[in-house]
Amino acid sequence: MRRATVLLLLTSILSEGVSAQLVPGRDLLAFPIGLTAEAPAIGTTAGFGLWNPASVTVPAGSRLRFAVGTMSAPVDVAVTAQVATVAARWHDGTTVALGVAHASVGDLLRTDSDPQSIGDEIPYATTLLSLMAARGVGPVTLGAALRLRSGQLDDVARRAVSVDVGVISRGLGPRDVRLAASTFLASPFSREHEQAELLVAADARLVGTDSLRTSRVGLSYTAADGMPREAFGYVGARWQRLESRLGAARTEAYGRTNWRARLGIDFHHRGYVIGVAREESAGNLSATYQFTLSSVLK
Repeated sequence: MRRATVLLLLTSILSEGVSAQLVPGRDLLAFPIGLTAEAPAIGTTAGFGLWNPASVTVPAGSRLRFAVGTMSAPVDVAVTAQVATVAARWHDGTTVALGVAHASVGDLLRTDSDPQSIGDEIPYATTLLSLMAARGVGPVTLGAALRLRSGQLDDVARRAVSVDVGVISRGLGPRDVRLAASTFLASPFSREHEQAELLVAADARLVGTDSLRTSRVGLSYTAADGMPREAFGYVGARWQRLESRLGAARTEAYGRTNWRARLGIDFHHRGYVIGVAREESAGNLSATYQFTLSSVLK
């Protein structure tokens, strides 16, 4: 019953929002896709470059990185997402990458005057293609991305082009402070304007002088017109091959505020990183889960 109620409400909201969303499916990219409880602007563990193109950088001494990730939600949420990125480091230190992300809602039932479904399910999905480049310049890494997003809601299908930029510092001062900022789906030169986000983040080392034995604390903030605003604070620790993060996200949307816990664990081994994450959902809905796998080749 709860599942049916959620789907009916979602169908109503989406139908009314088509005129406000020039390209359907923008809200499906509000989930922390590809992140293991990281601040989006500093989500460098898997290196997808989705939230900040500067995070796609392949480290010095390596040539290639392959990364894939999935997000799954139980039937009462019915949202799934997949993301993949291939990145290559050139001899001059520039990283060039190609990424794709896809998110969709399943089991959207078409109804009339009663809850009995009629016809086929309503398709609601979005796909984002990204061509990215990143390069270290002094104490920072700069990145840029050219993105093409397509979205479909029932028989409405549209596309939009966006250009994003990002920056991440590589450690400042004795506490190895990292600062980051990026845009997401900014389209100032397109008639199909997206609801662009601005992402900022900072973290610093709490204890430890070795990157393999350290603890960090961080804070991030994400804002966009017509989209939820989110503040996220977290603490993390790494010991040898195991890395974990725990935090809480505060989201403001439609005049309401909710808190959600996030937990992420990464396992590092011989150039591979396996990550899993869990995030609570608002409104007593089931939690969502993230899985990421990345590999760096010398």
